[in-house]
Amino acid sequence: MKRRRMNQVPLFSSAGEQAKMLVTSNLIDAAWAKIPELQRGQSALPSSVQTMIDHPTPNSTIVVFAPLPDSTQYPLPQGGDLVPYPDFDFLGTKEWPSVSINRAALTLFESLKNHLYGLKTELNKREGQLIITGHSLGGSIASLFTLYLLSSMDKESKCRPICITFGSPLIGNFALQHSHWNSFFLHLVSDKDPLPTLFLSSGRSAPTSSHSQATAYKPFGTYLLCSEIGCACFDDPDLILKILTVASSEVAGGLLQVVDYGEILRNLKNRAICKGPQLAGERFAYPFSDGIVMELKTIGIDPAKHNIDTTRMEAEARTLAKKTKASDAKELNDIKKYMVMLEWYKKKSKEANKCYYDCFKNGDFQRDVRIEEFMGQLTTYWEDMVAQAERKPQKEGASFRTAWFQSATTFRRMVEPLDIAIFYRDGGRDYINNGRSPLYKLLEKLYDEAAKNTTREGPDSKNKKVSVLLTDDSCFWAHVEDAILSCQSLNHANSTPEQRESSWKNLVEFGKYVTKQIENFAVSPEIFLEQSSFMKWWRMYEASIDAFRNFYTSPLVNFMKSHKYDDYGLPEEA
Repeated sequence: MKRRRMNQVPLFSSAGEQAKMLVTSNLIDAAWAKIPELQRGQSALPSSVQTMIDHPTPNSTIVVFAPLPDSTQYPLPQGGDLVPYPDFDFLGTKEWPSVSINRAALTLFESLKNHLYGLKTELNKREGQLIITGHSLGGSIASLFTLYLLSSMDKESKCRPICITFGSPLIGNFALQHSHWNSFFLHLVSDKDPLPTLFLSSGRSAPTSSHSQATAYKPFGTYLLCSEIGCACFDDPDLILKILTVASSEVAGGLLQVVDYGEILRNLKNRAICKGPQLAGERFAYPFSDGIVMELKTIGIDPAKHNIDTTRMEAEARTLAKKTKASDAKELNDIKKYMVMLEWYKKKSKEANKCYYDCFKNGDFQRDVRIEEFMGQLTTYWEDMVAQAERKPQKEGASFRTAWFQSATTFRRMVEPLDIAIFYRDGGRDYINNGRSPLYKLLEKLYDEAAKNTTREGPDSKNKKVSVLLTDDSCFWAHVEDAILSCQSLNHANSTPEQRESSWKNLVEFGKYVTKQIENFAVSPEIFLEQSSFMKWWRMYEASIDAFRNFYTSPLVNFMKSHKYDDYGLPEEA
């Protein structure tokens, strides 16, 4: 037997192997078997789509949606336009906040809503495996019903649905693509079936359909695409759309035909069992691209002939091959290591009786170059995390953001002061309006939103651990720098009376801000170190009071002049 050398790169063919695993499993067979059974039975609803619920075992449930036999030729007579459906806006993202659904499918779904509500209530009480399946128009309703179920389910739900459709038309726009719930949808499509391409501009449509919004349709979920010679799985929506468009242009003319998916499944299962792993052990000059091309040819698509660009698929395949749990763990450990190094820098600065903000701003240590490197790595990591959260649907994204908002807040409070130091060291003014990055603004906004649902610590609790506290307001040092500039303006010989009055008002407001931070134990004791920028400001401010406002007093002035800051953060005596 010919053996592959250890250093030989295997052919990348996950789509074909995944498809074989699916067609040889009993899951799809169990789903399809109930559809003809429902169509042969007594009509239970005054609708073109019938419903059946079955319990093959005590711990499994199959919900079936299938069209009546006389509604297969033109299953969606009202046309292919998309309409907004607010009930599914929980799936929306920042880029695509509104979910739009095919009008005809939505109209039918709404007509069944009372029945489906009762079905939903029943299913929410069950545990075990739940399969939602449907054929043709029934597949559209099955998908909508699955989304309807998911809208009220949380992560702890004991009965998660798997939706399997056969020859279902596309039902929605871009907004359906980005949810992790896509993994709950599997759509079987034959290259001989024109229904899945019903609303593509280059394909067949019902006689009265409109294509004004046809280009907005996008597939979602995983597609098991089948031909006479094989099958393959894909989940890239753009590639699936291209394949469906090619298939729609090659389907024979005439009325829409009914495709026997039961026969297709039997043929594919026999072929998979008899043939075994496809081209196993063979060598290819370009294993990733050759594997992708082979998978497309398996379903009758020639990438060169049909102008299909496989570059992105190849890049994603390479990334997937490299992406392992070990690499994920390494990335997380690297991020933790960078934060530990910043903590160490902060500690070393304090040991030198300096605030880490000022050490970095003044370049006191040679290790500052590495600190900037760590800052860059951490910033890139959190930019990627935020981008992921922004792409997720509203409900899912909110849960995702809540899970990491505390870590993100620690990053912001530790790293943003260093960016502020760079800004003012380079001669900047008004960091908050002129220098703050969108990342910090968004992280602060997400923190504020999440904090509304959590109990914040009171001053007494924070006093007990203020010695190791990071200053709550990550822009604190920007306020300090601006207050220093106000002191300089107040004392500058060329300043006009109006400029001095404006500077004084700014200083009074800054004093109120600092007082509030101190009362809430929201600032680190490091700000009171003798060489800190805050103490530099205080000495300038105190001199200004003596020179210009001799009798001025305030809670902060009293606090500082009486040296109460020496005891700031110390545990209270019993």
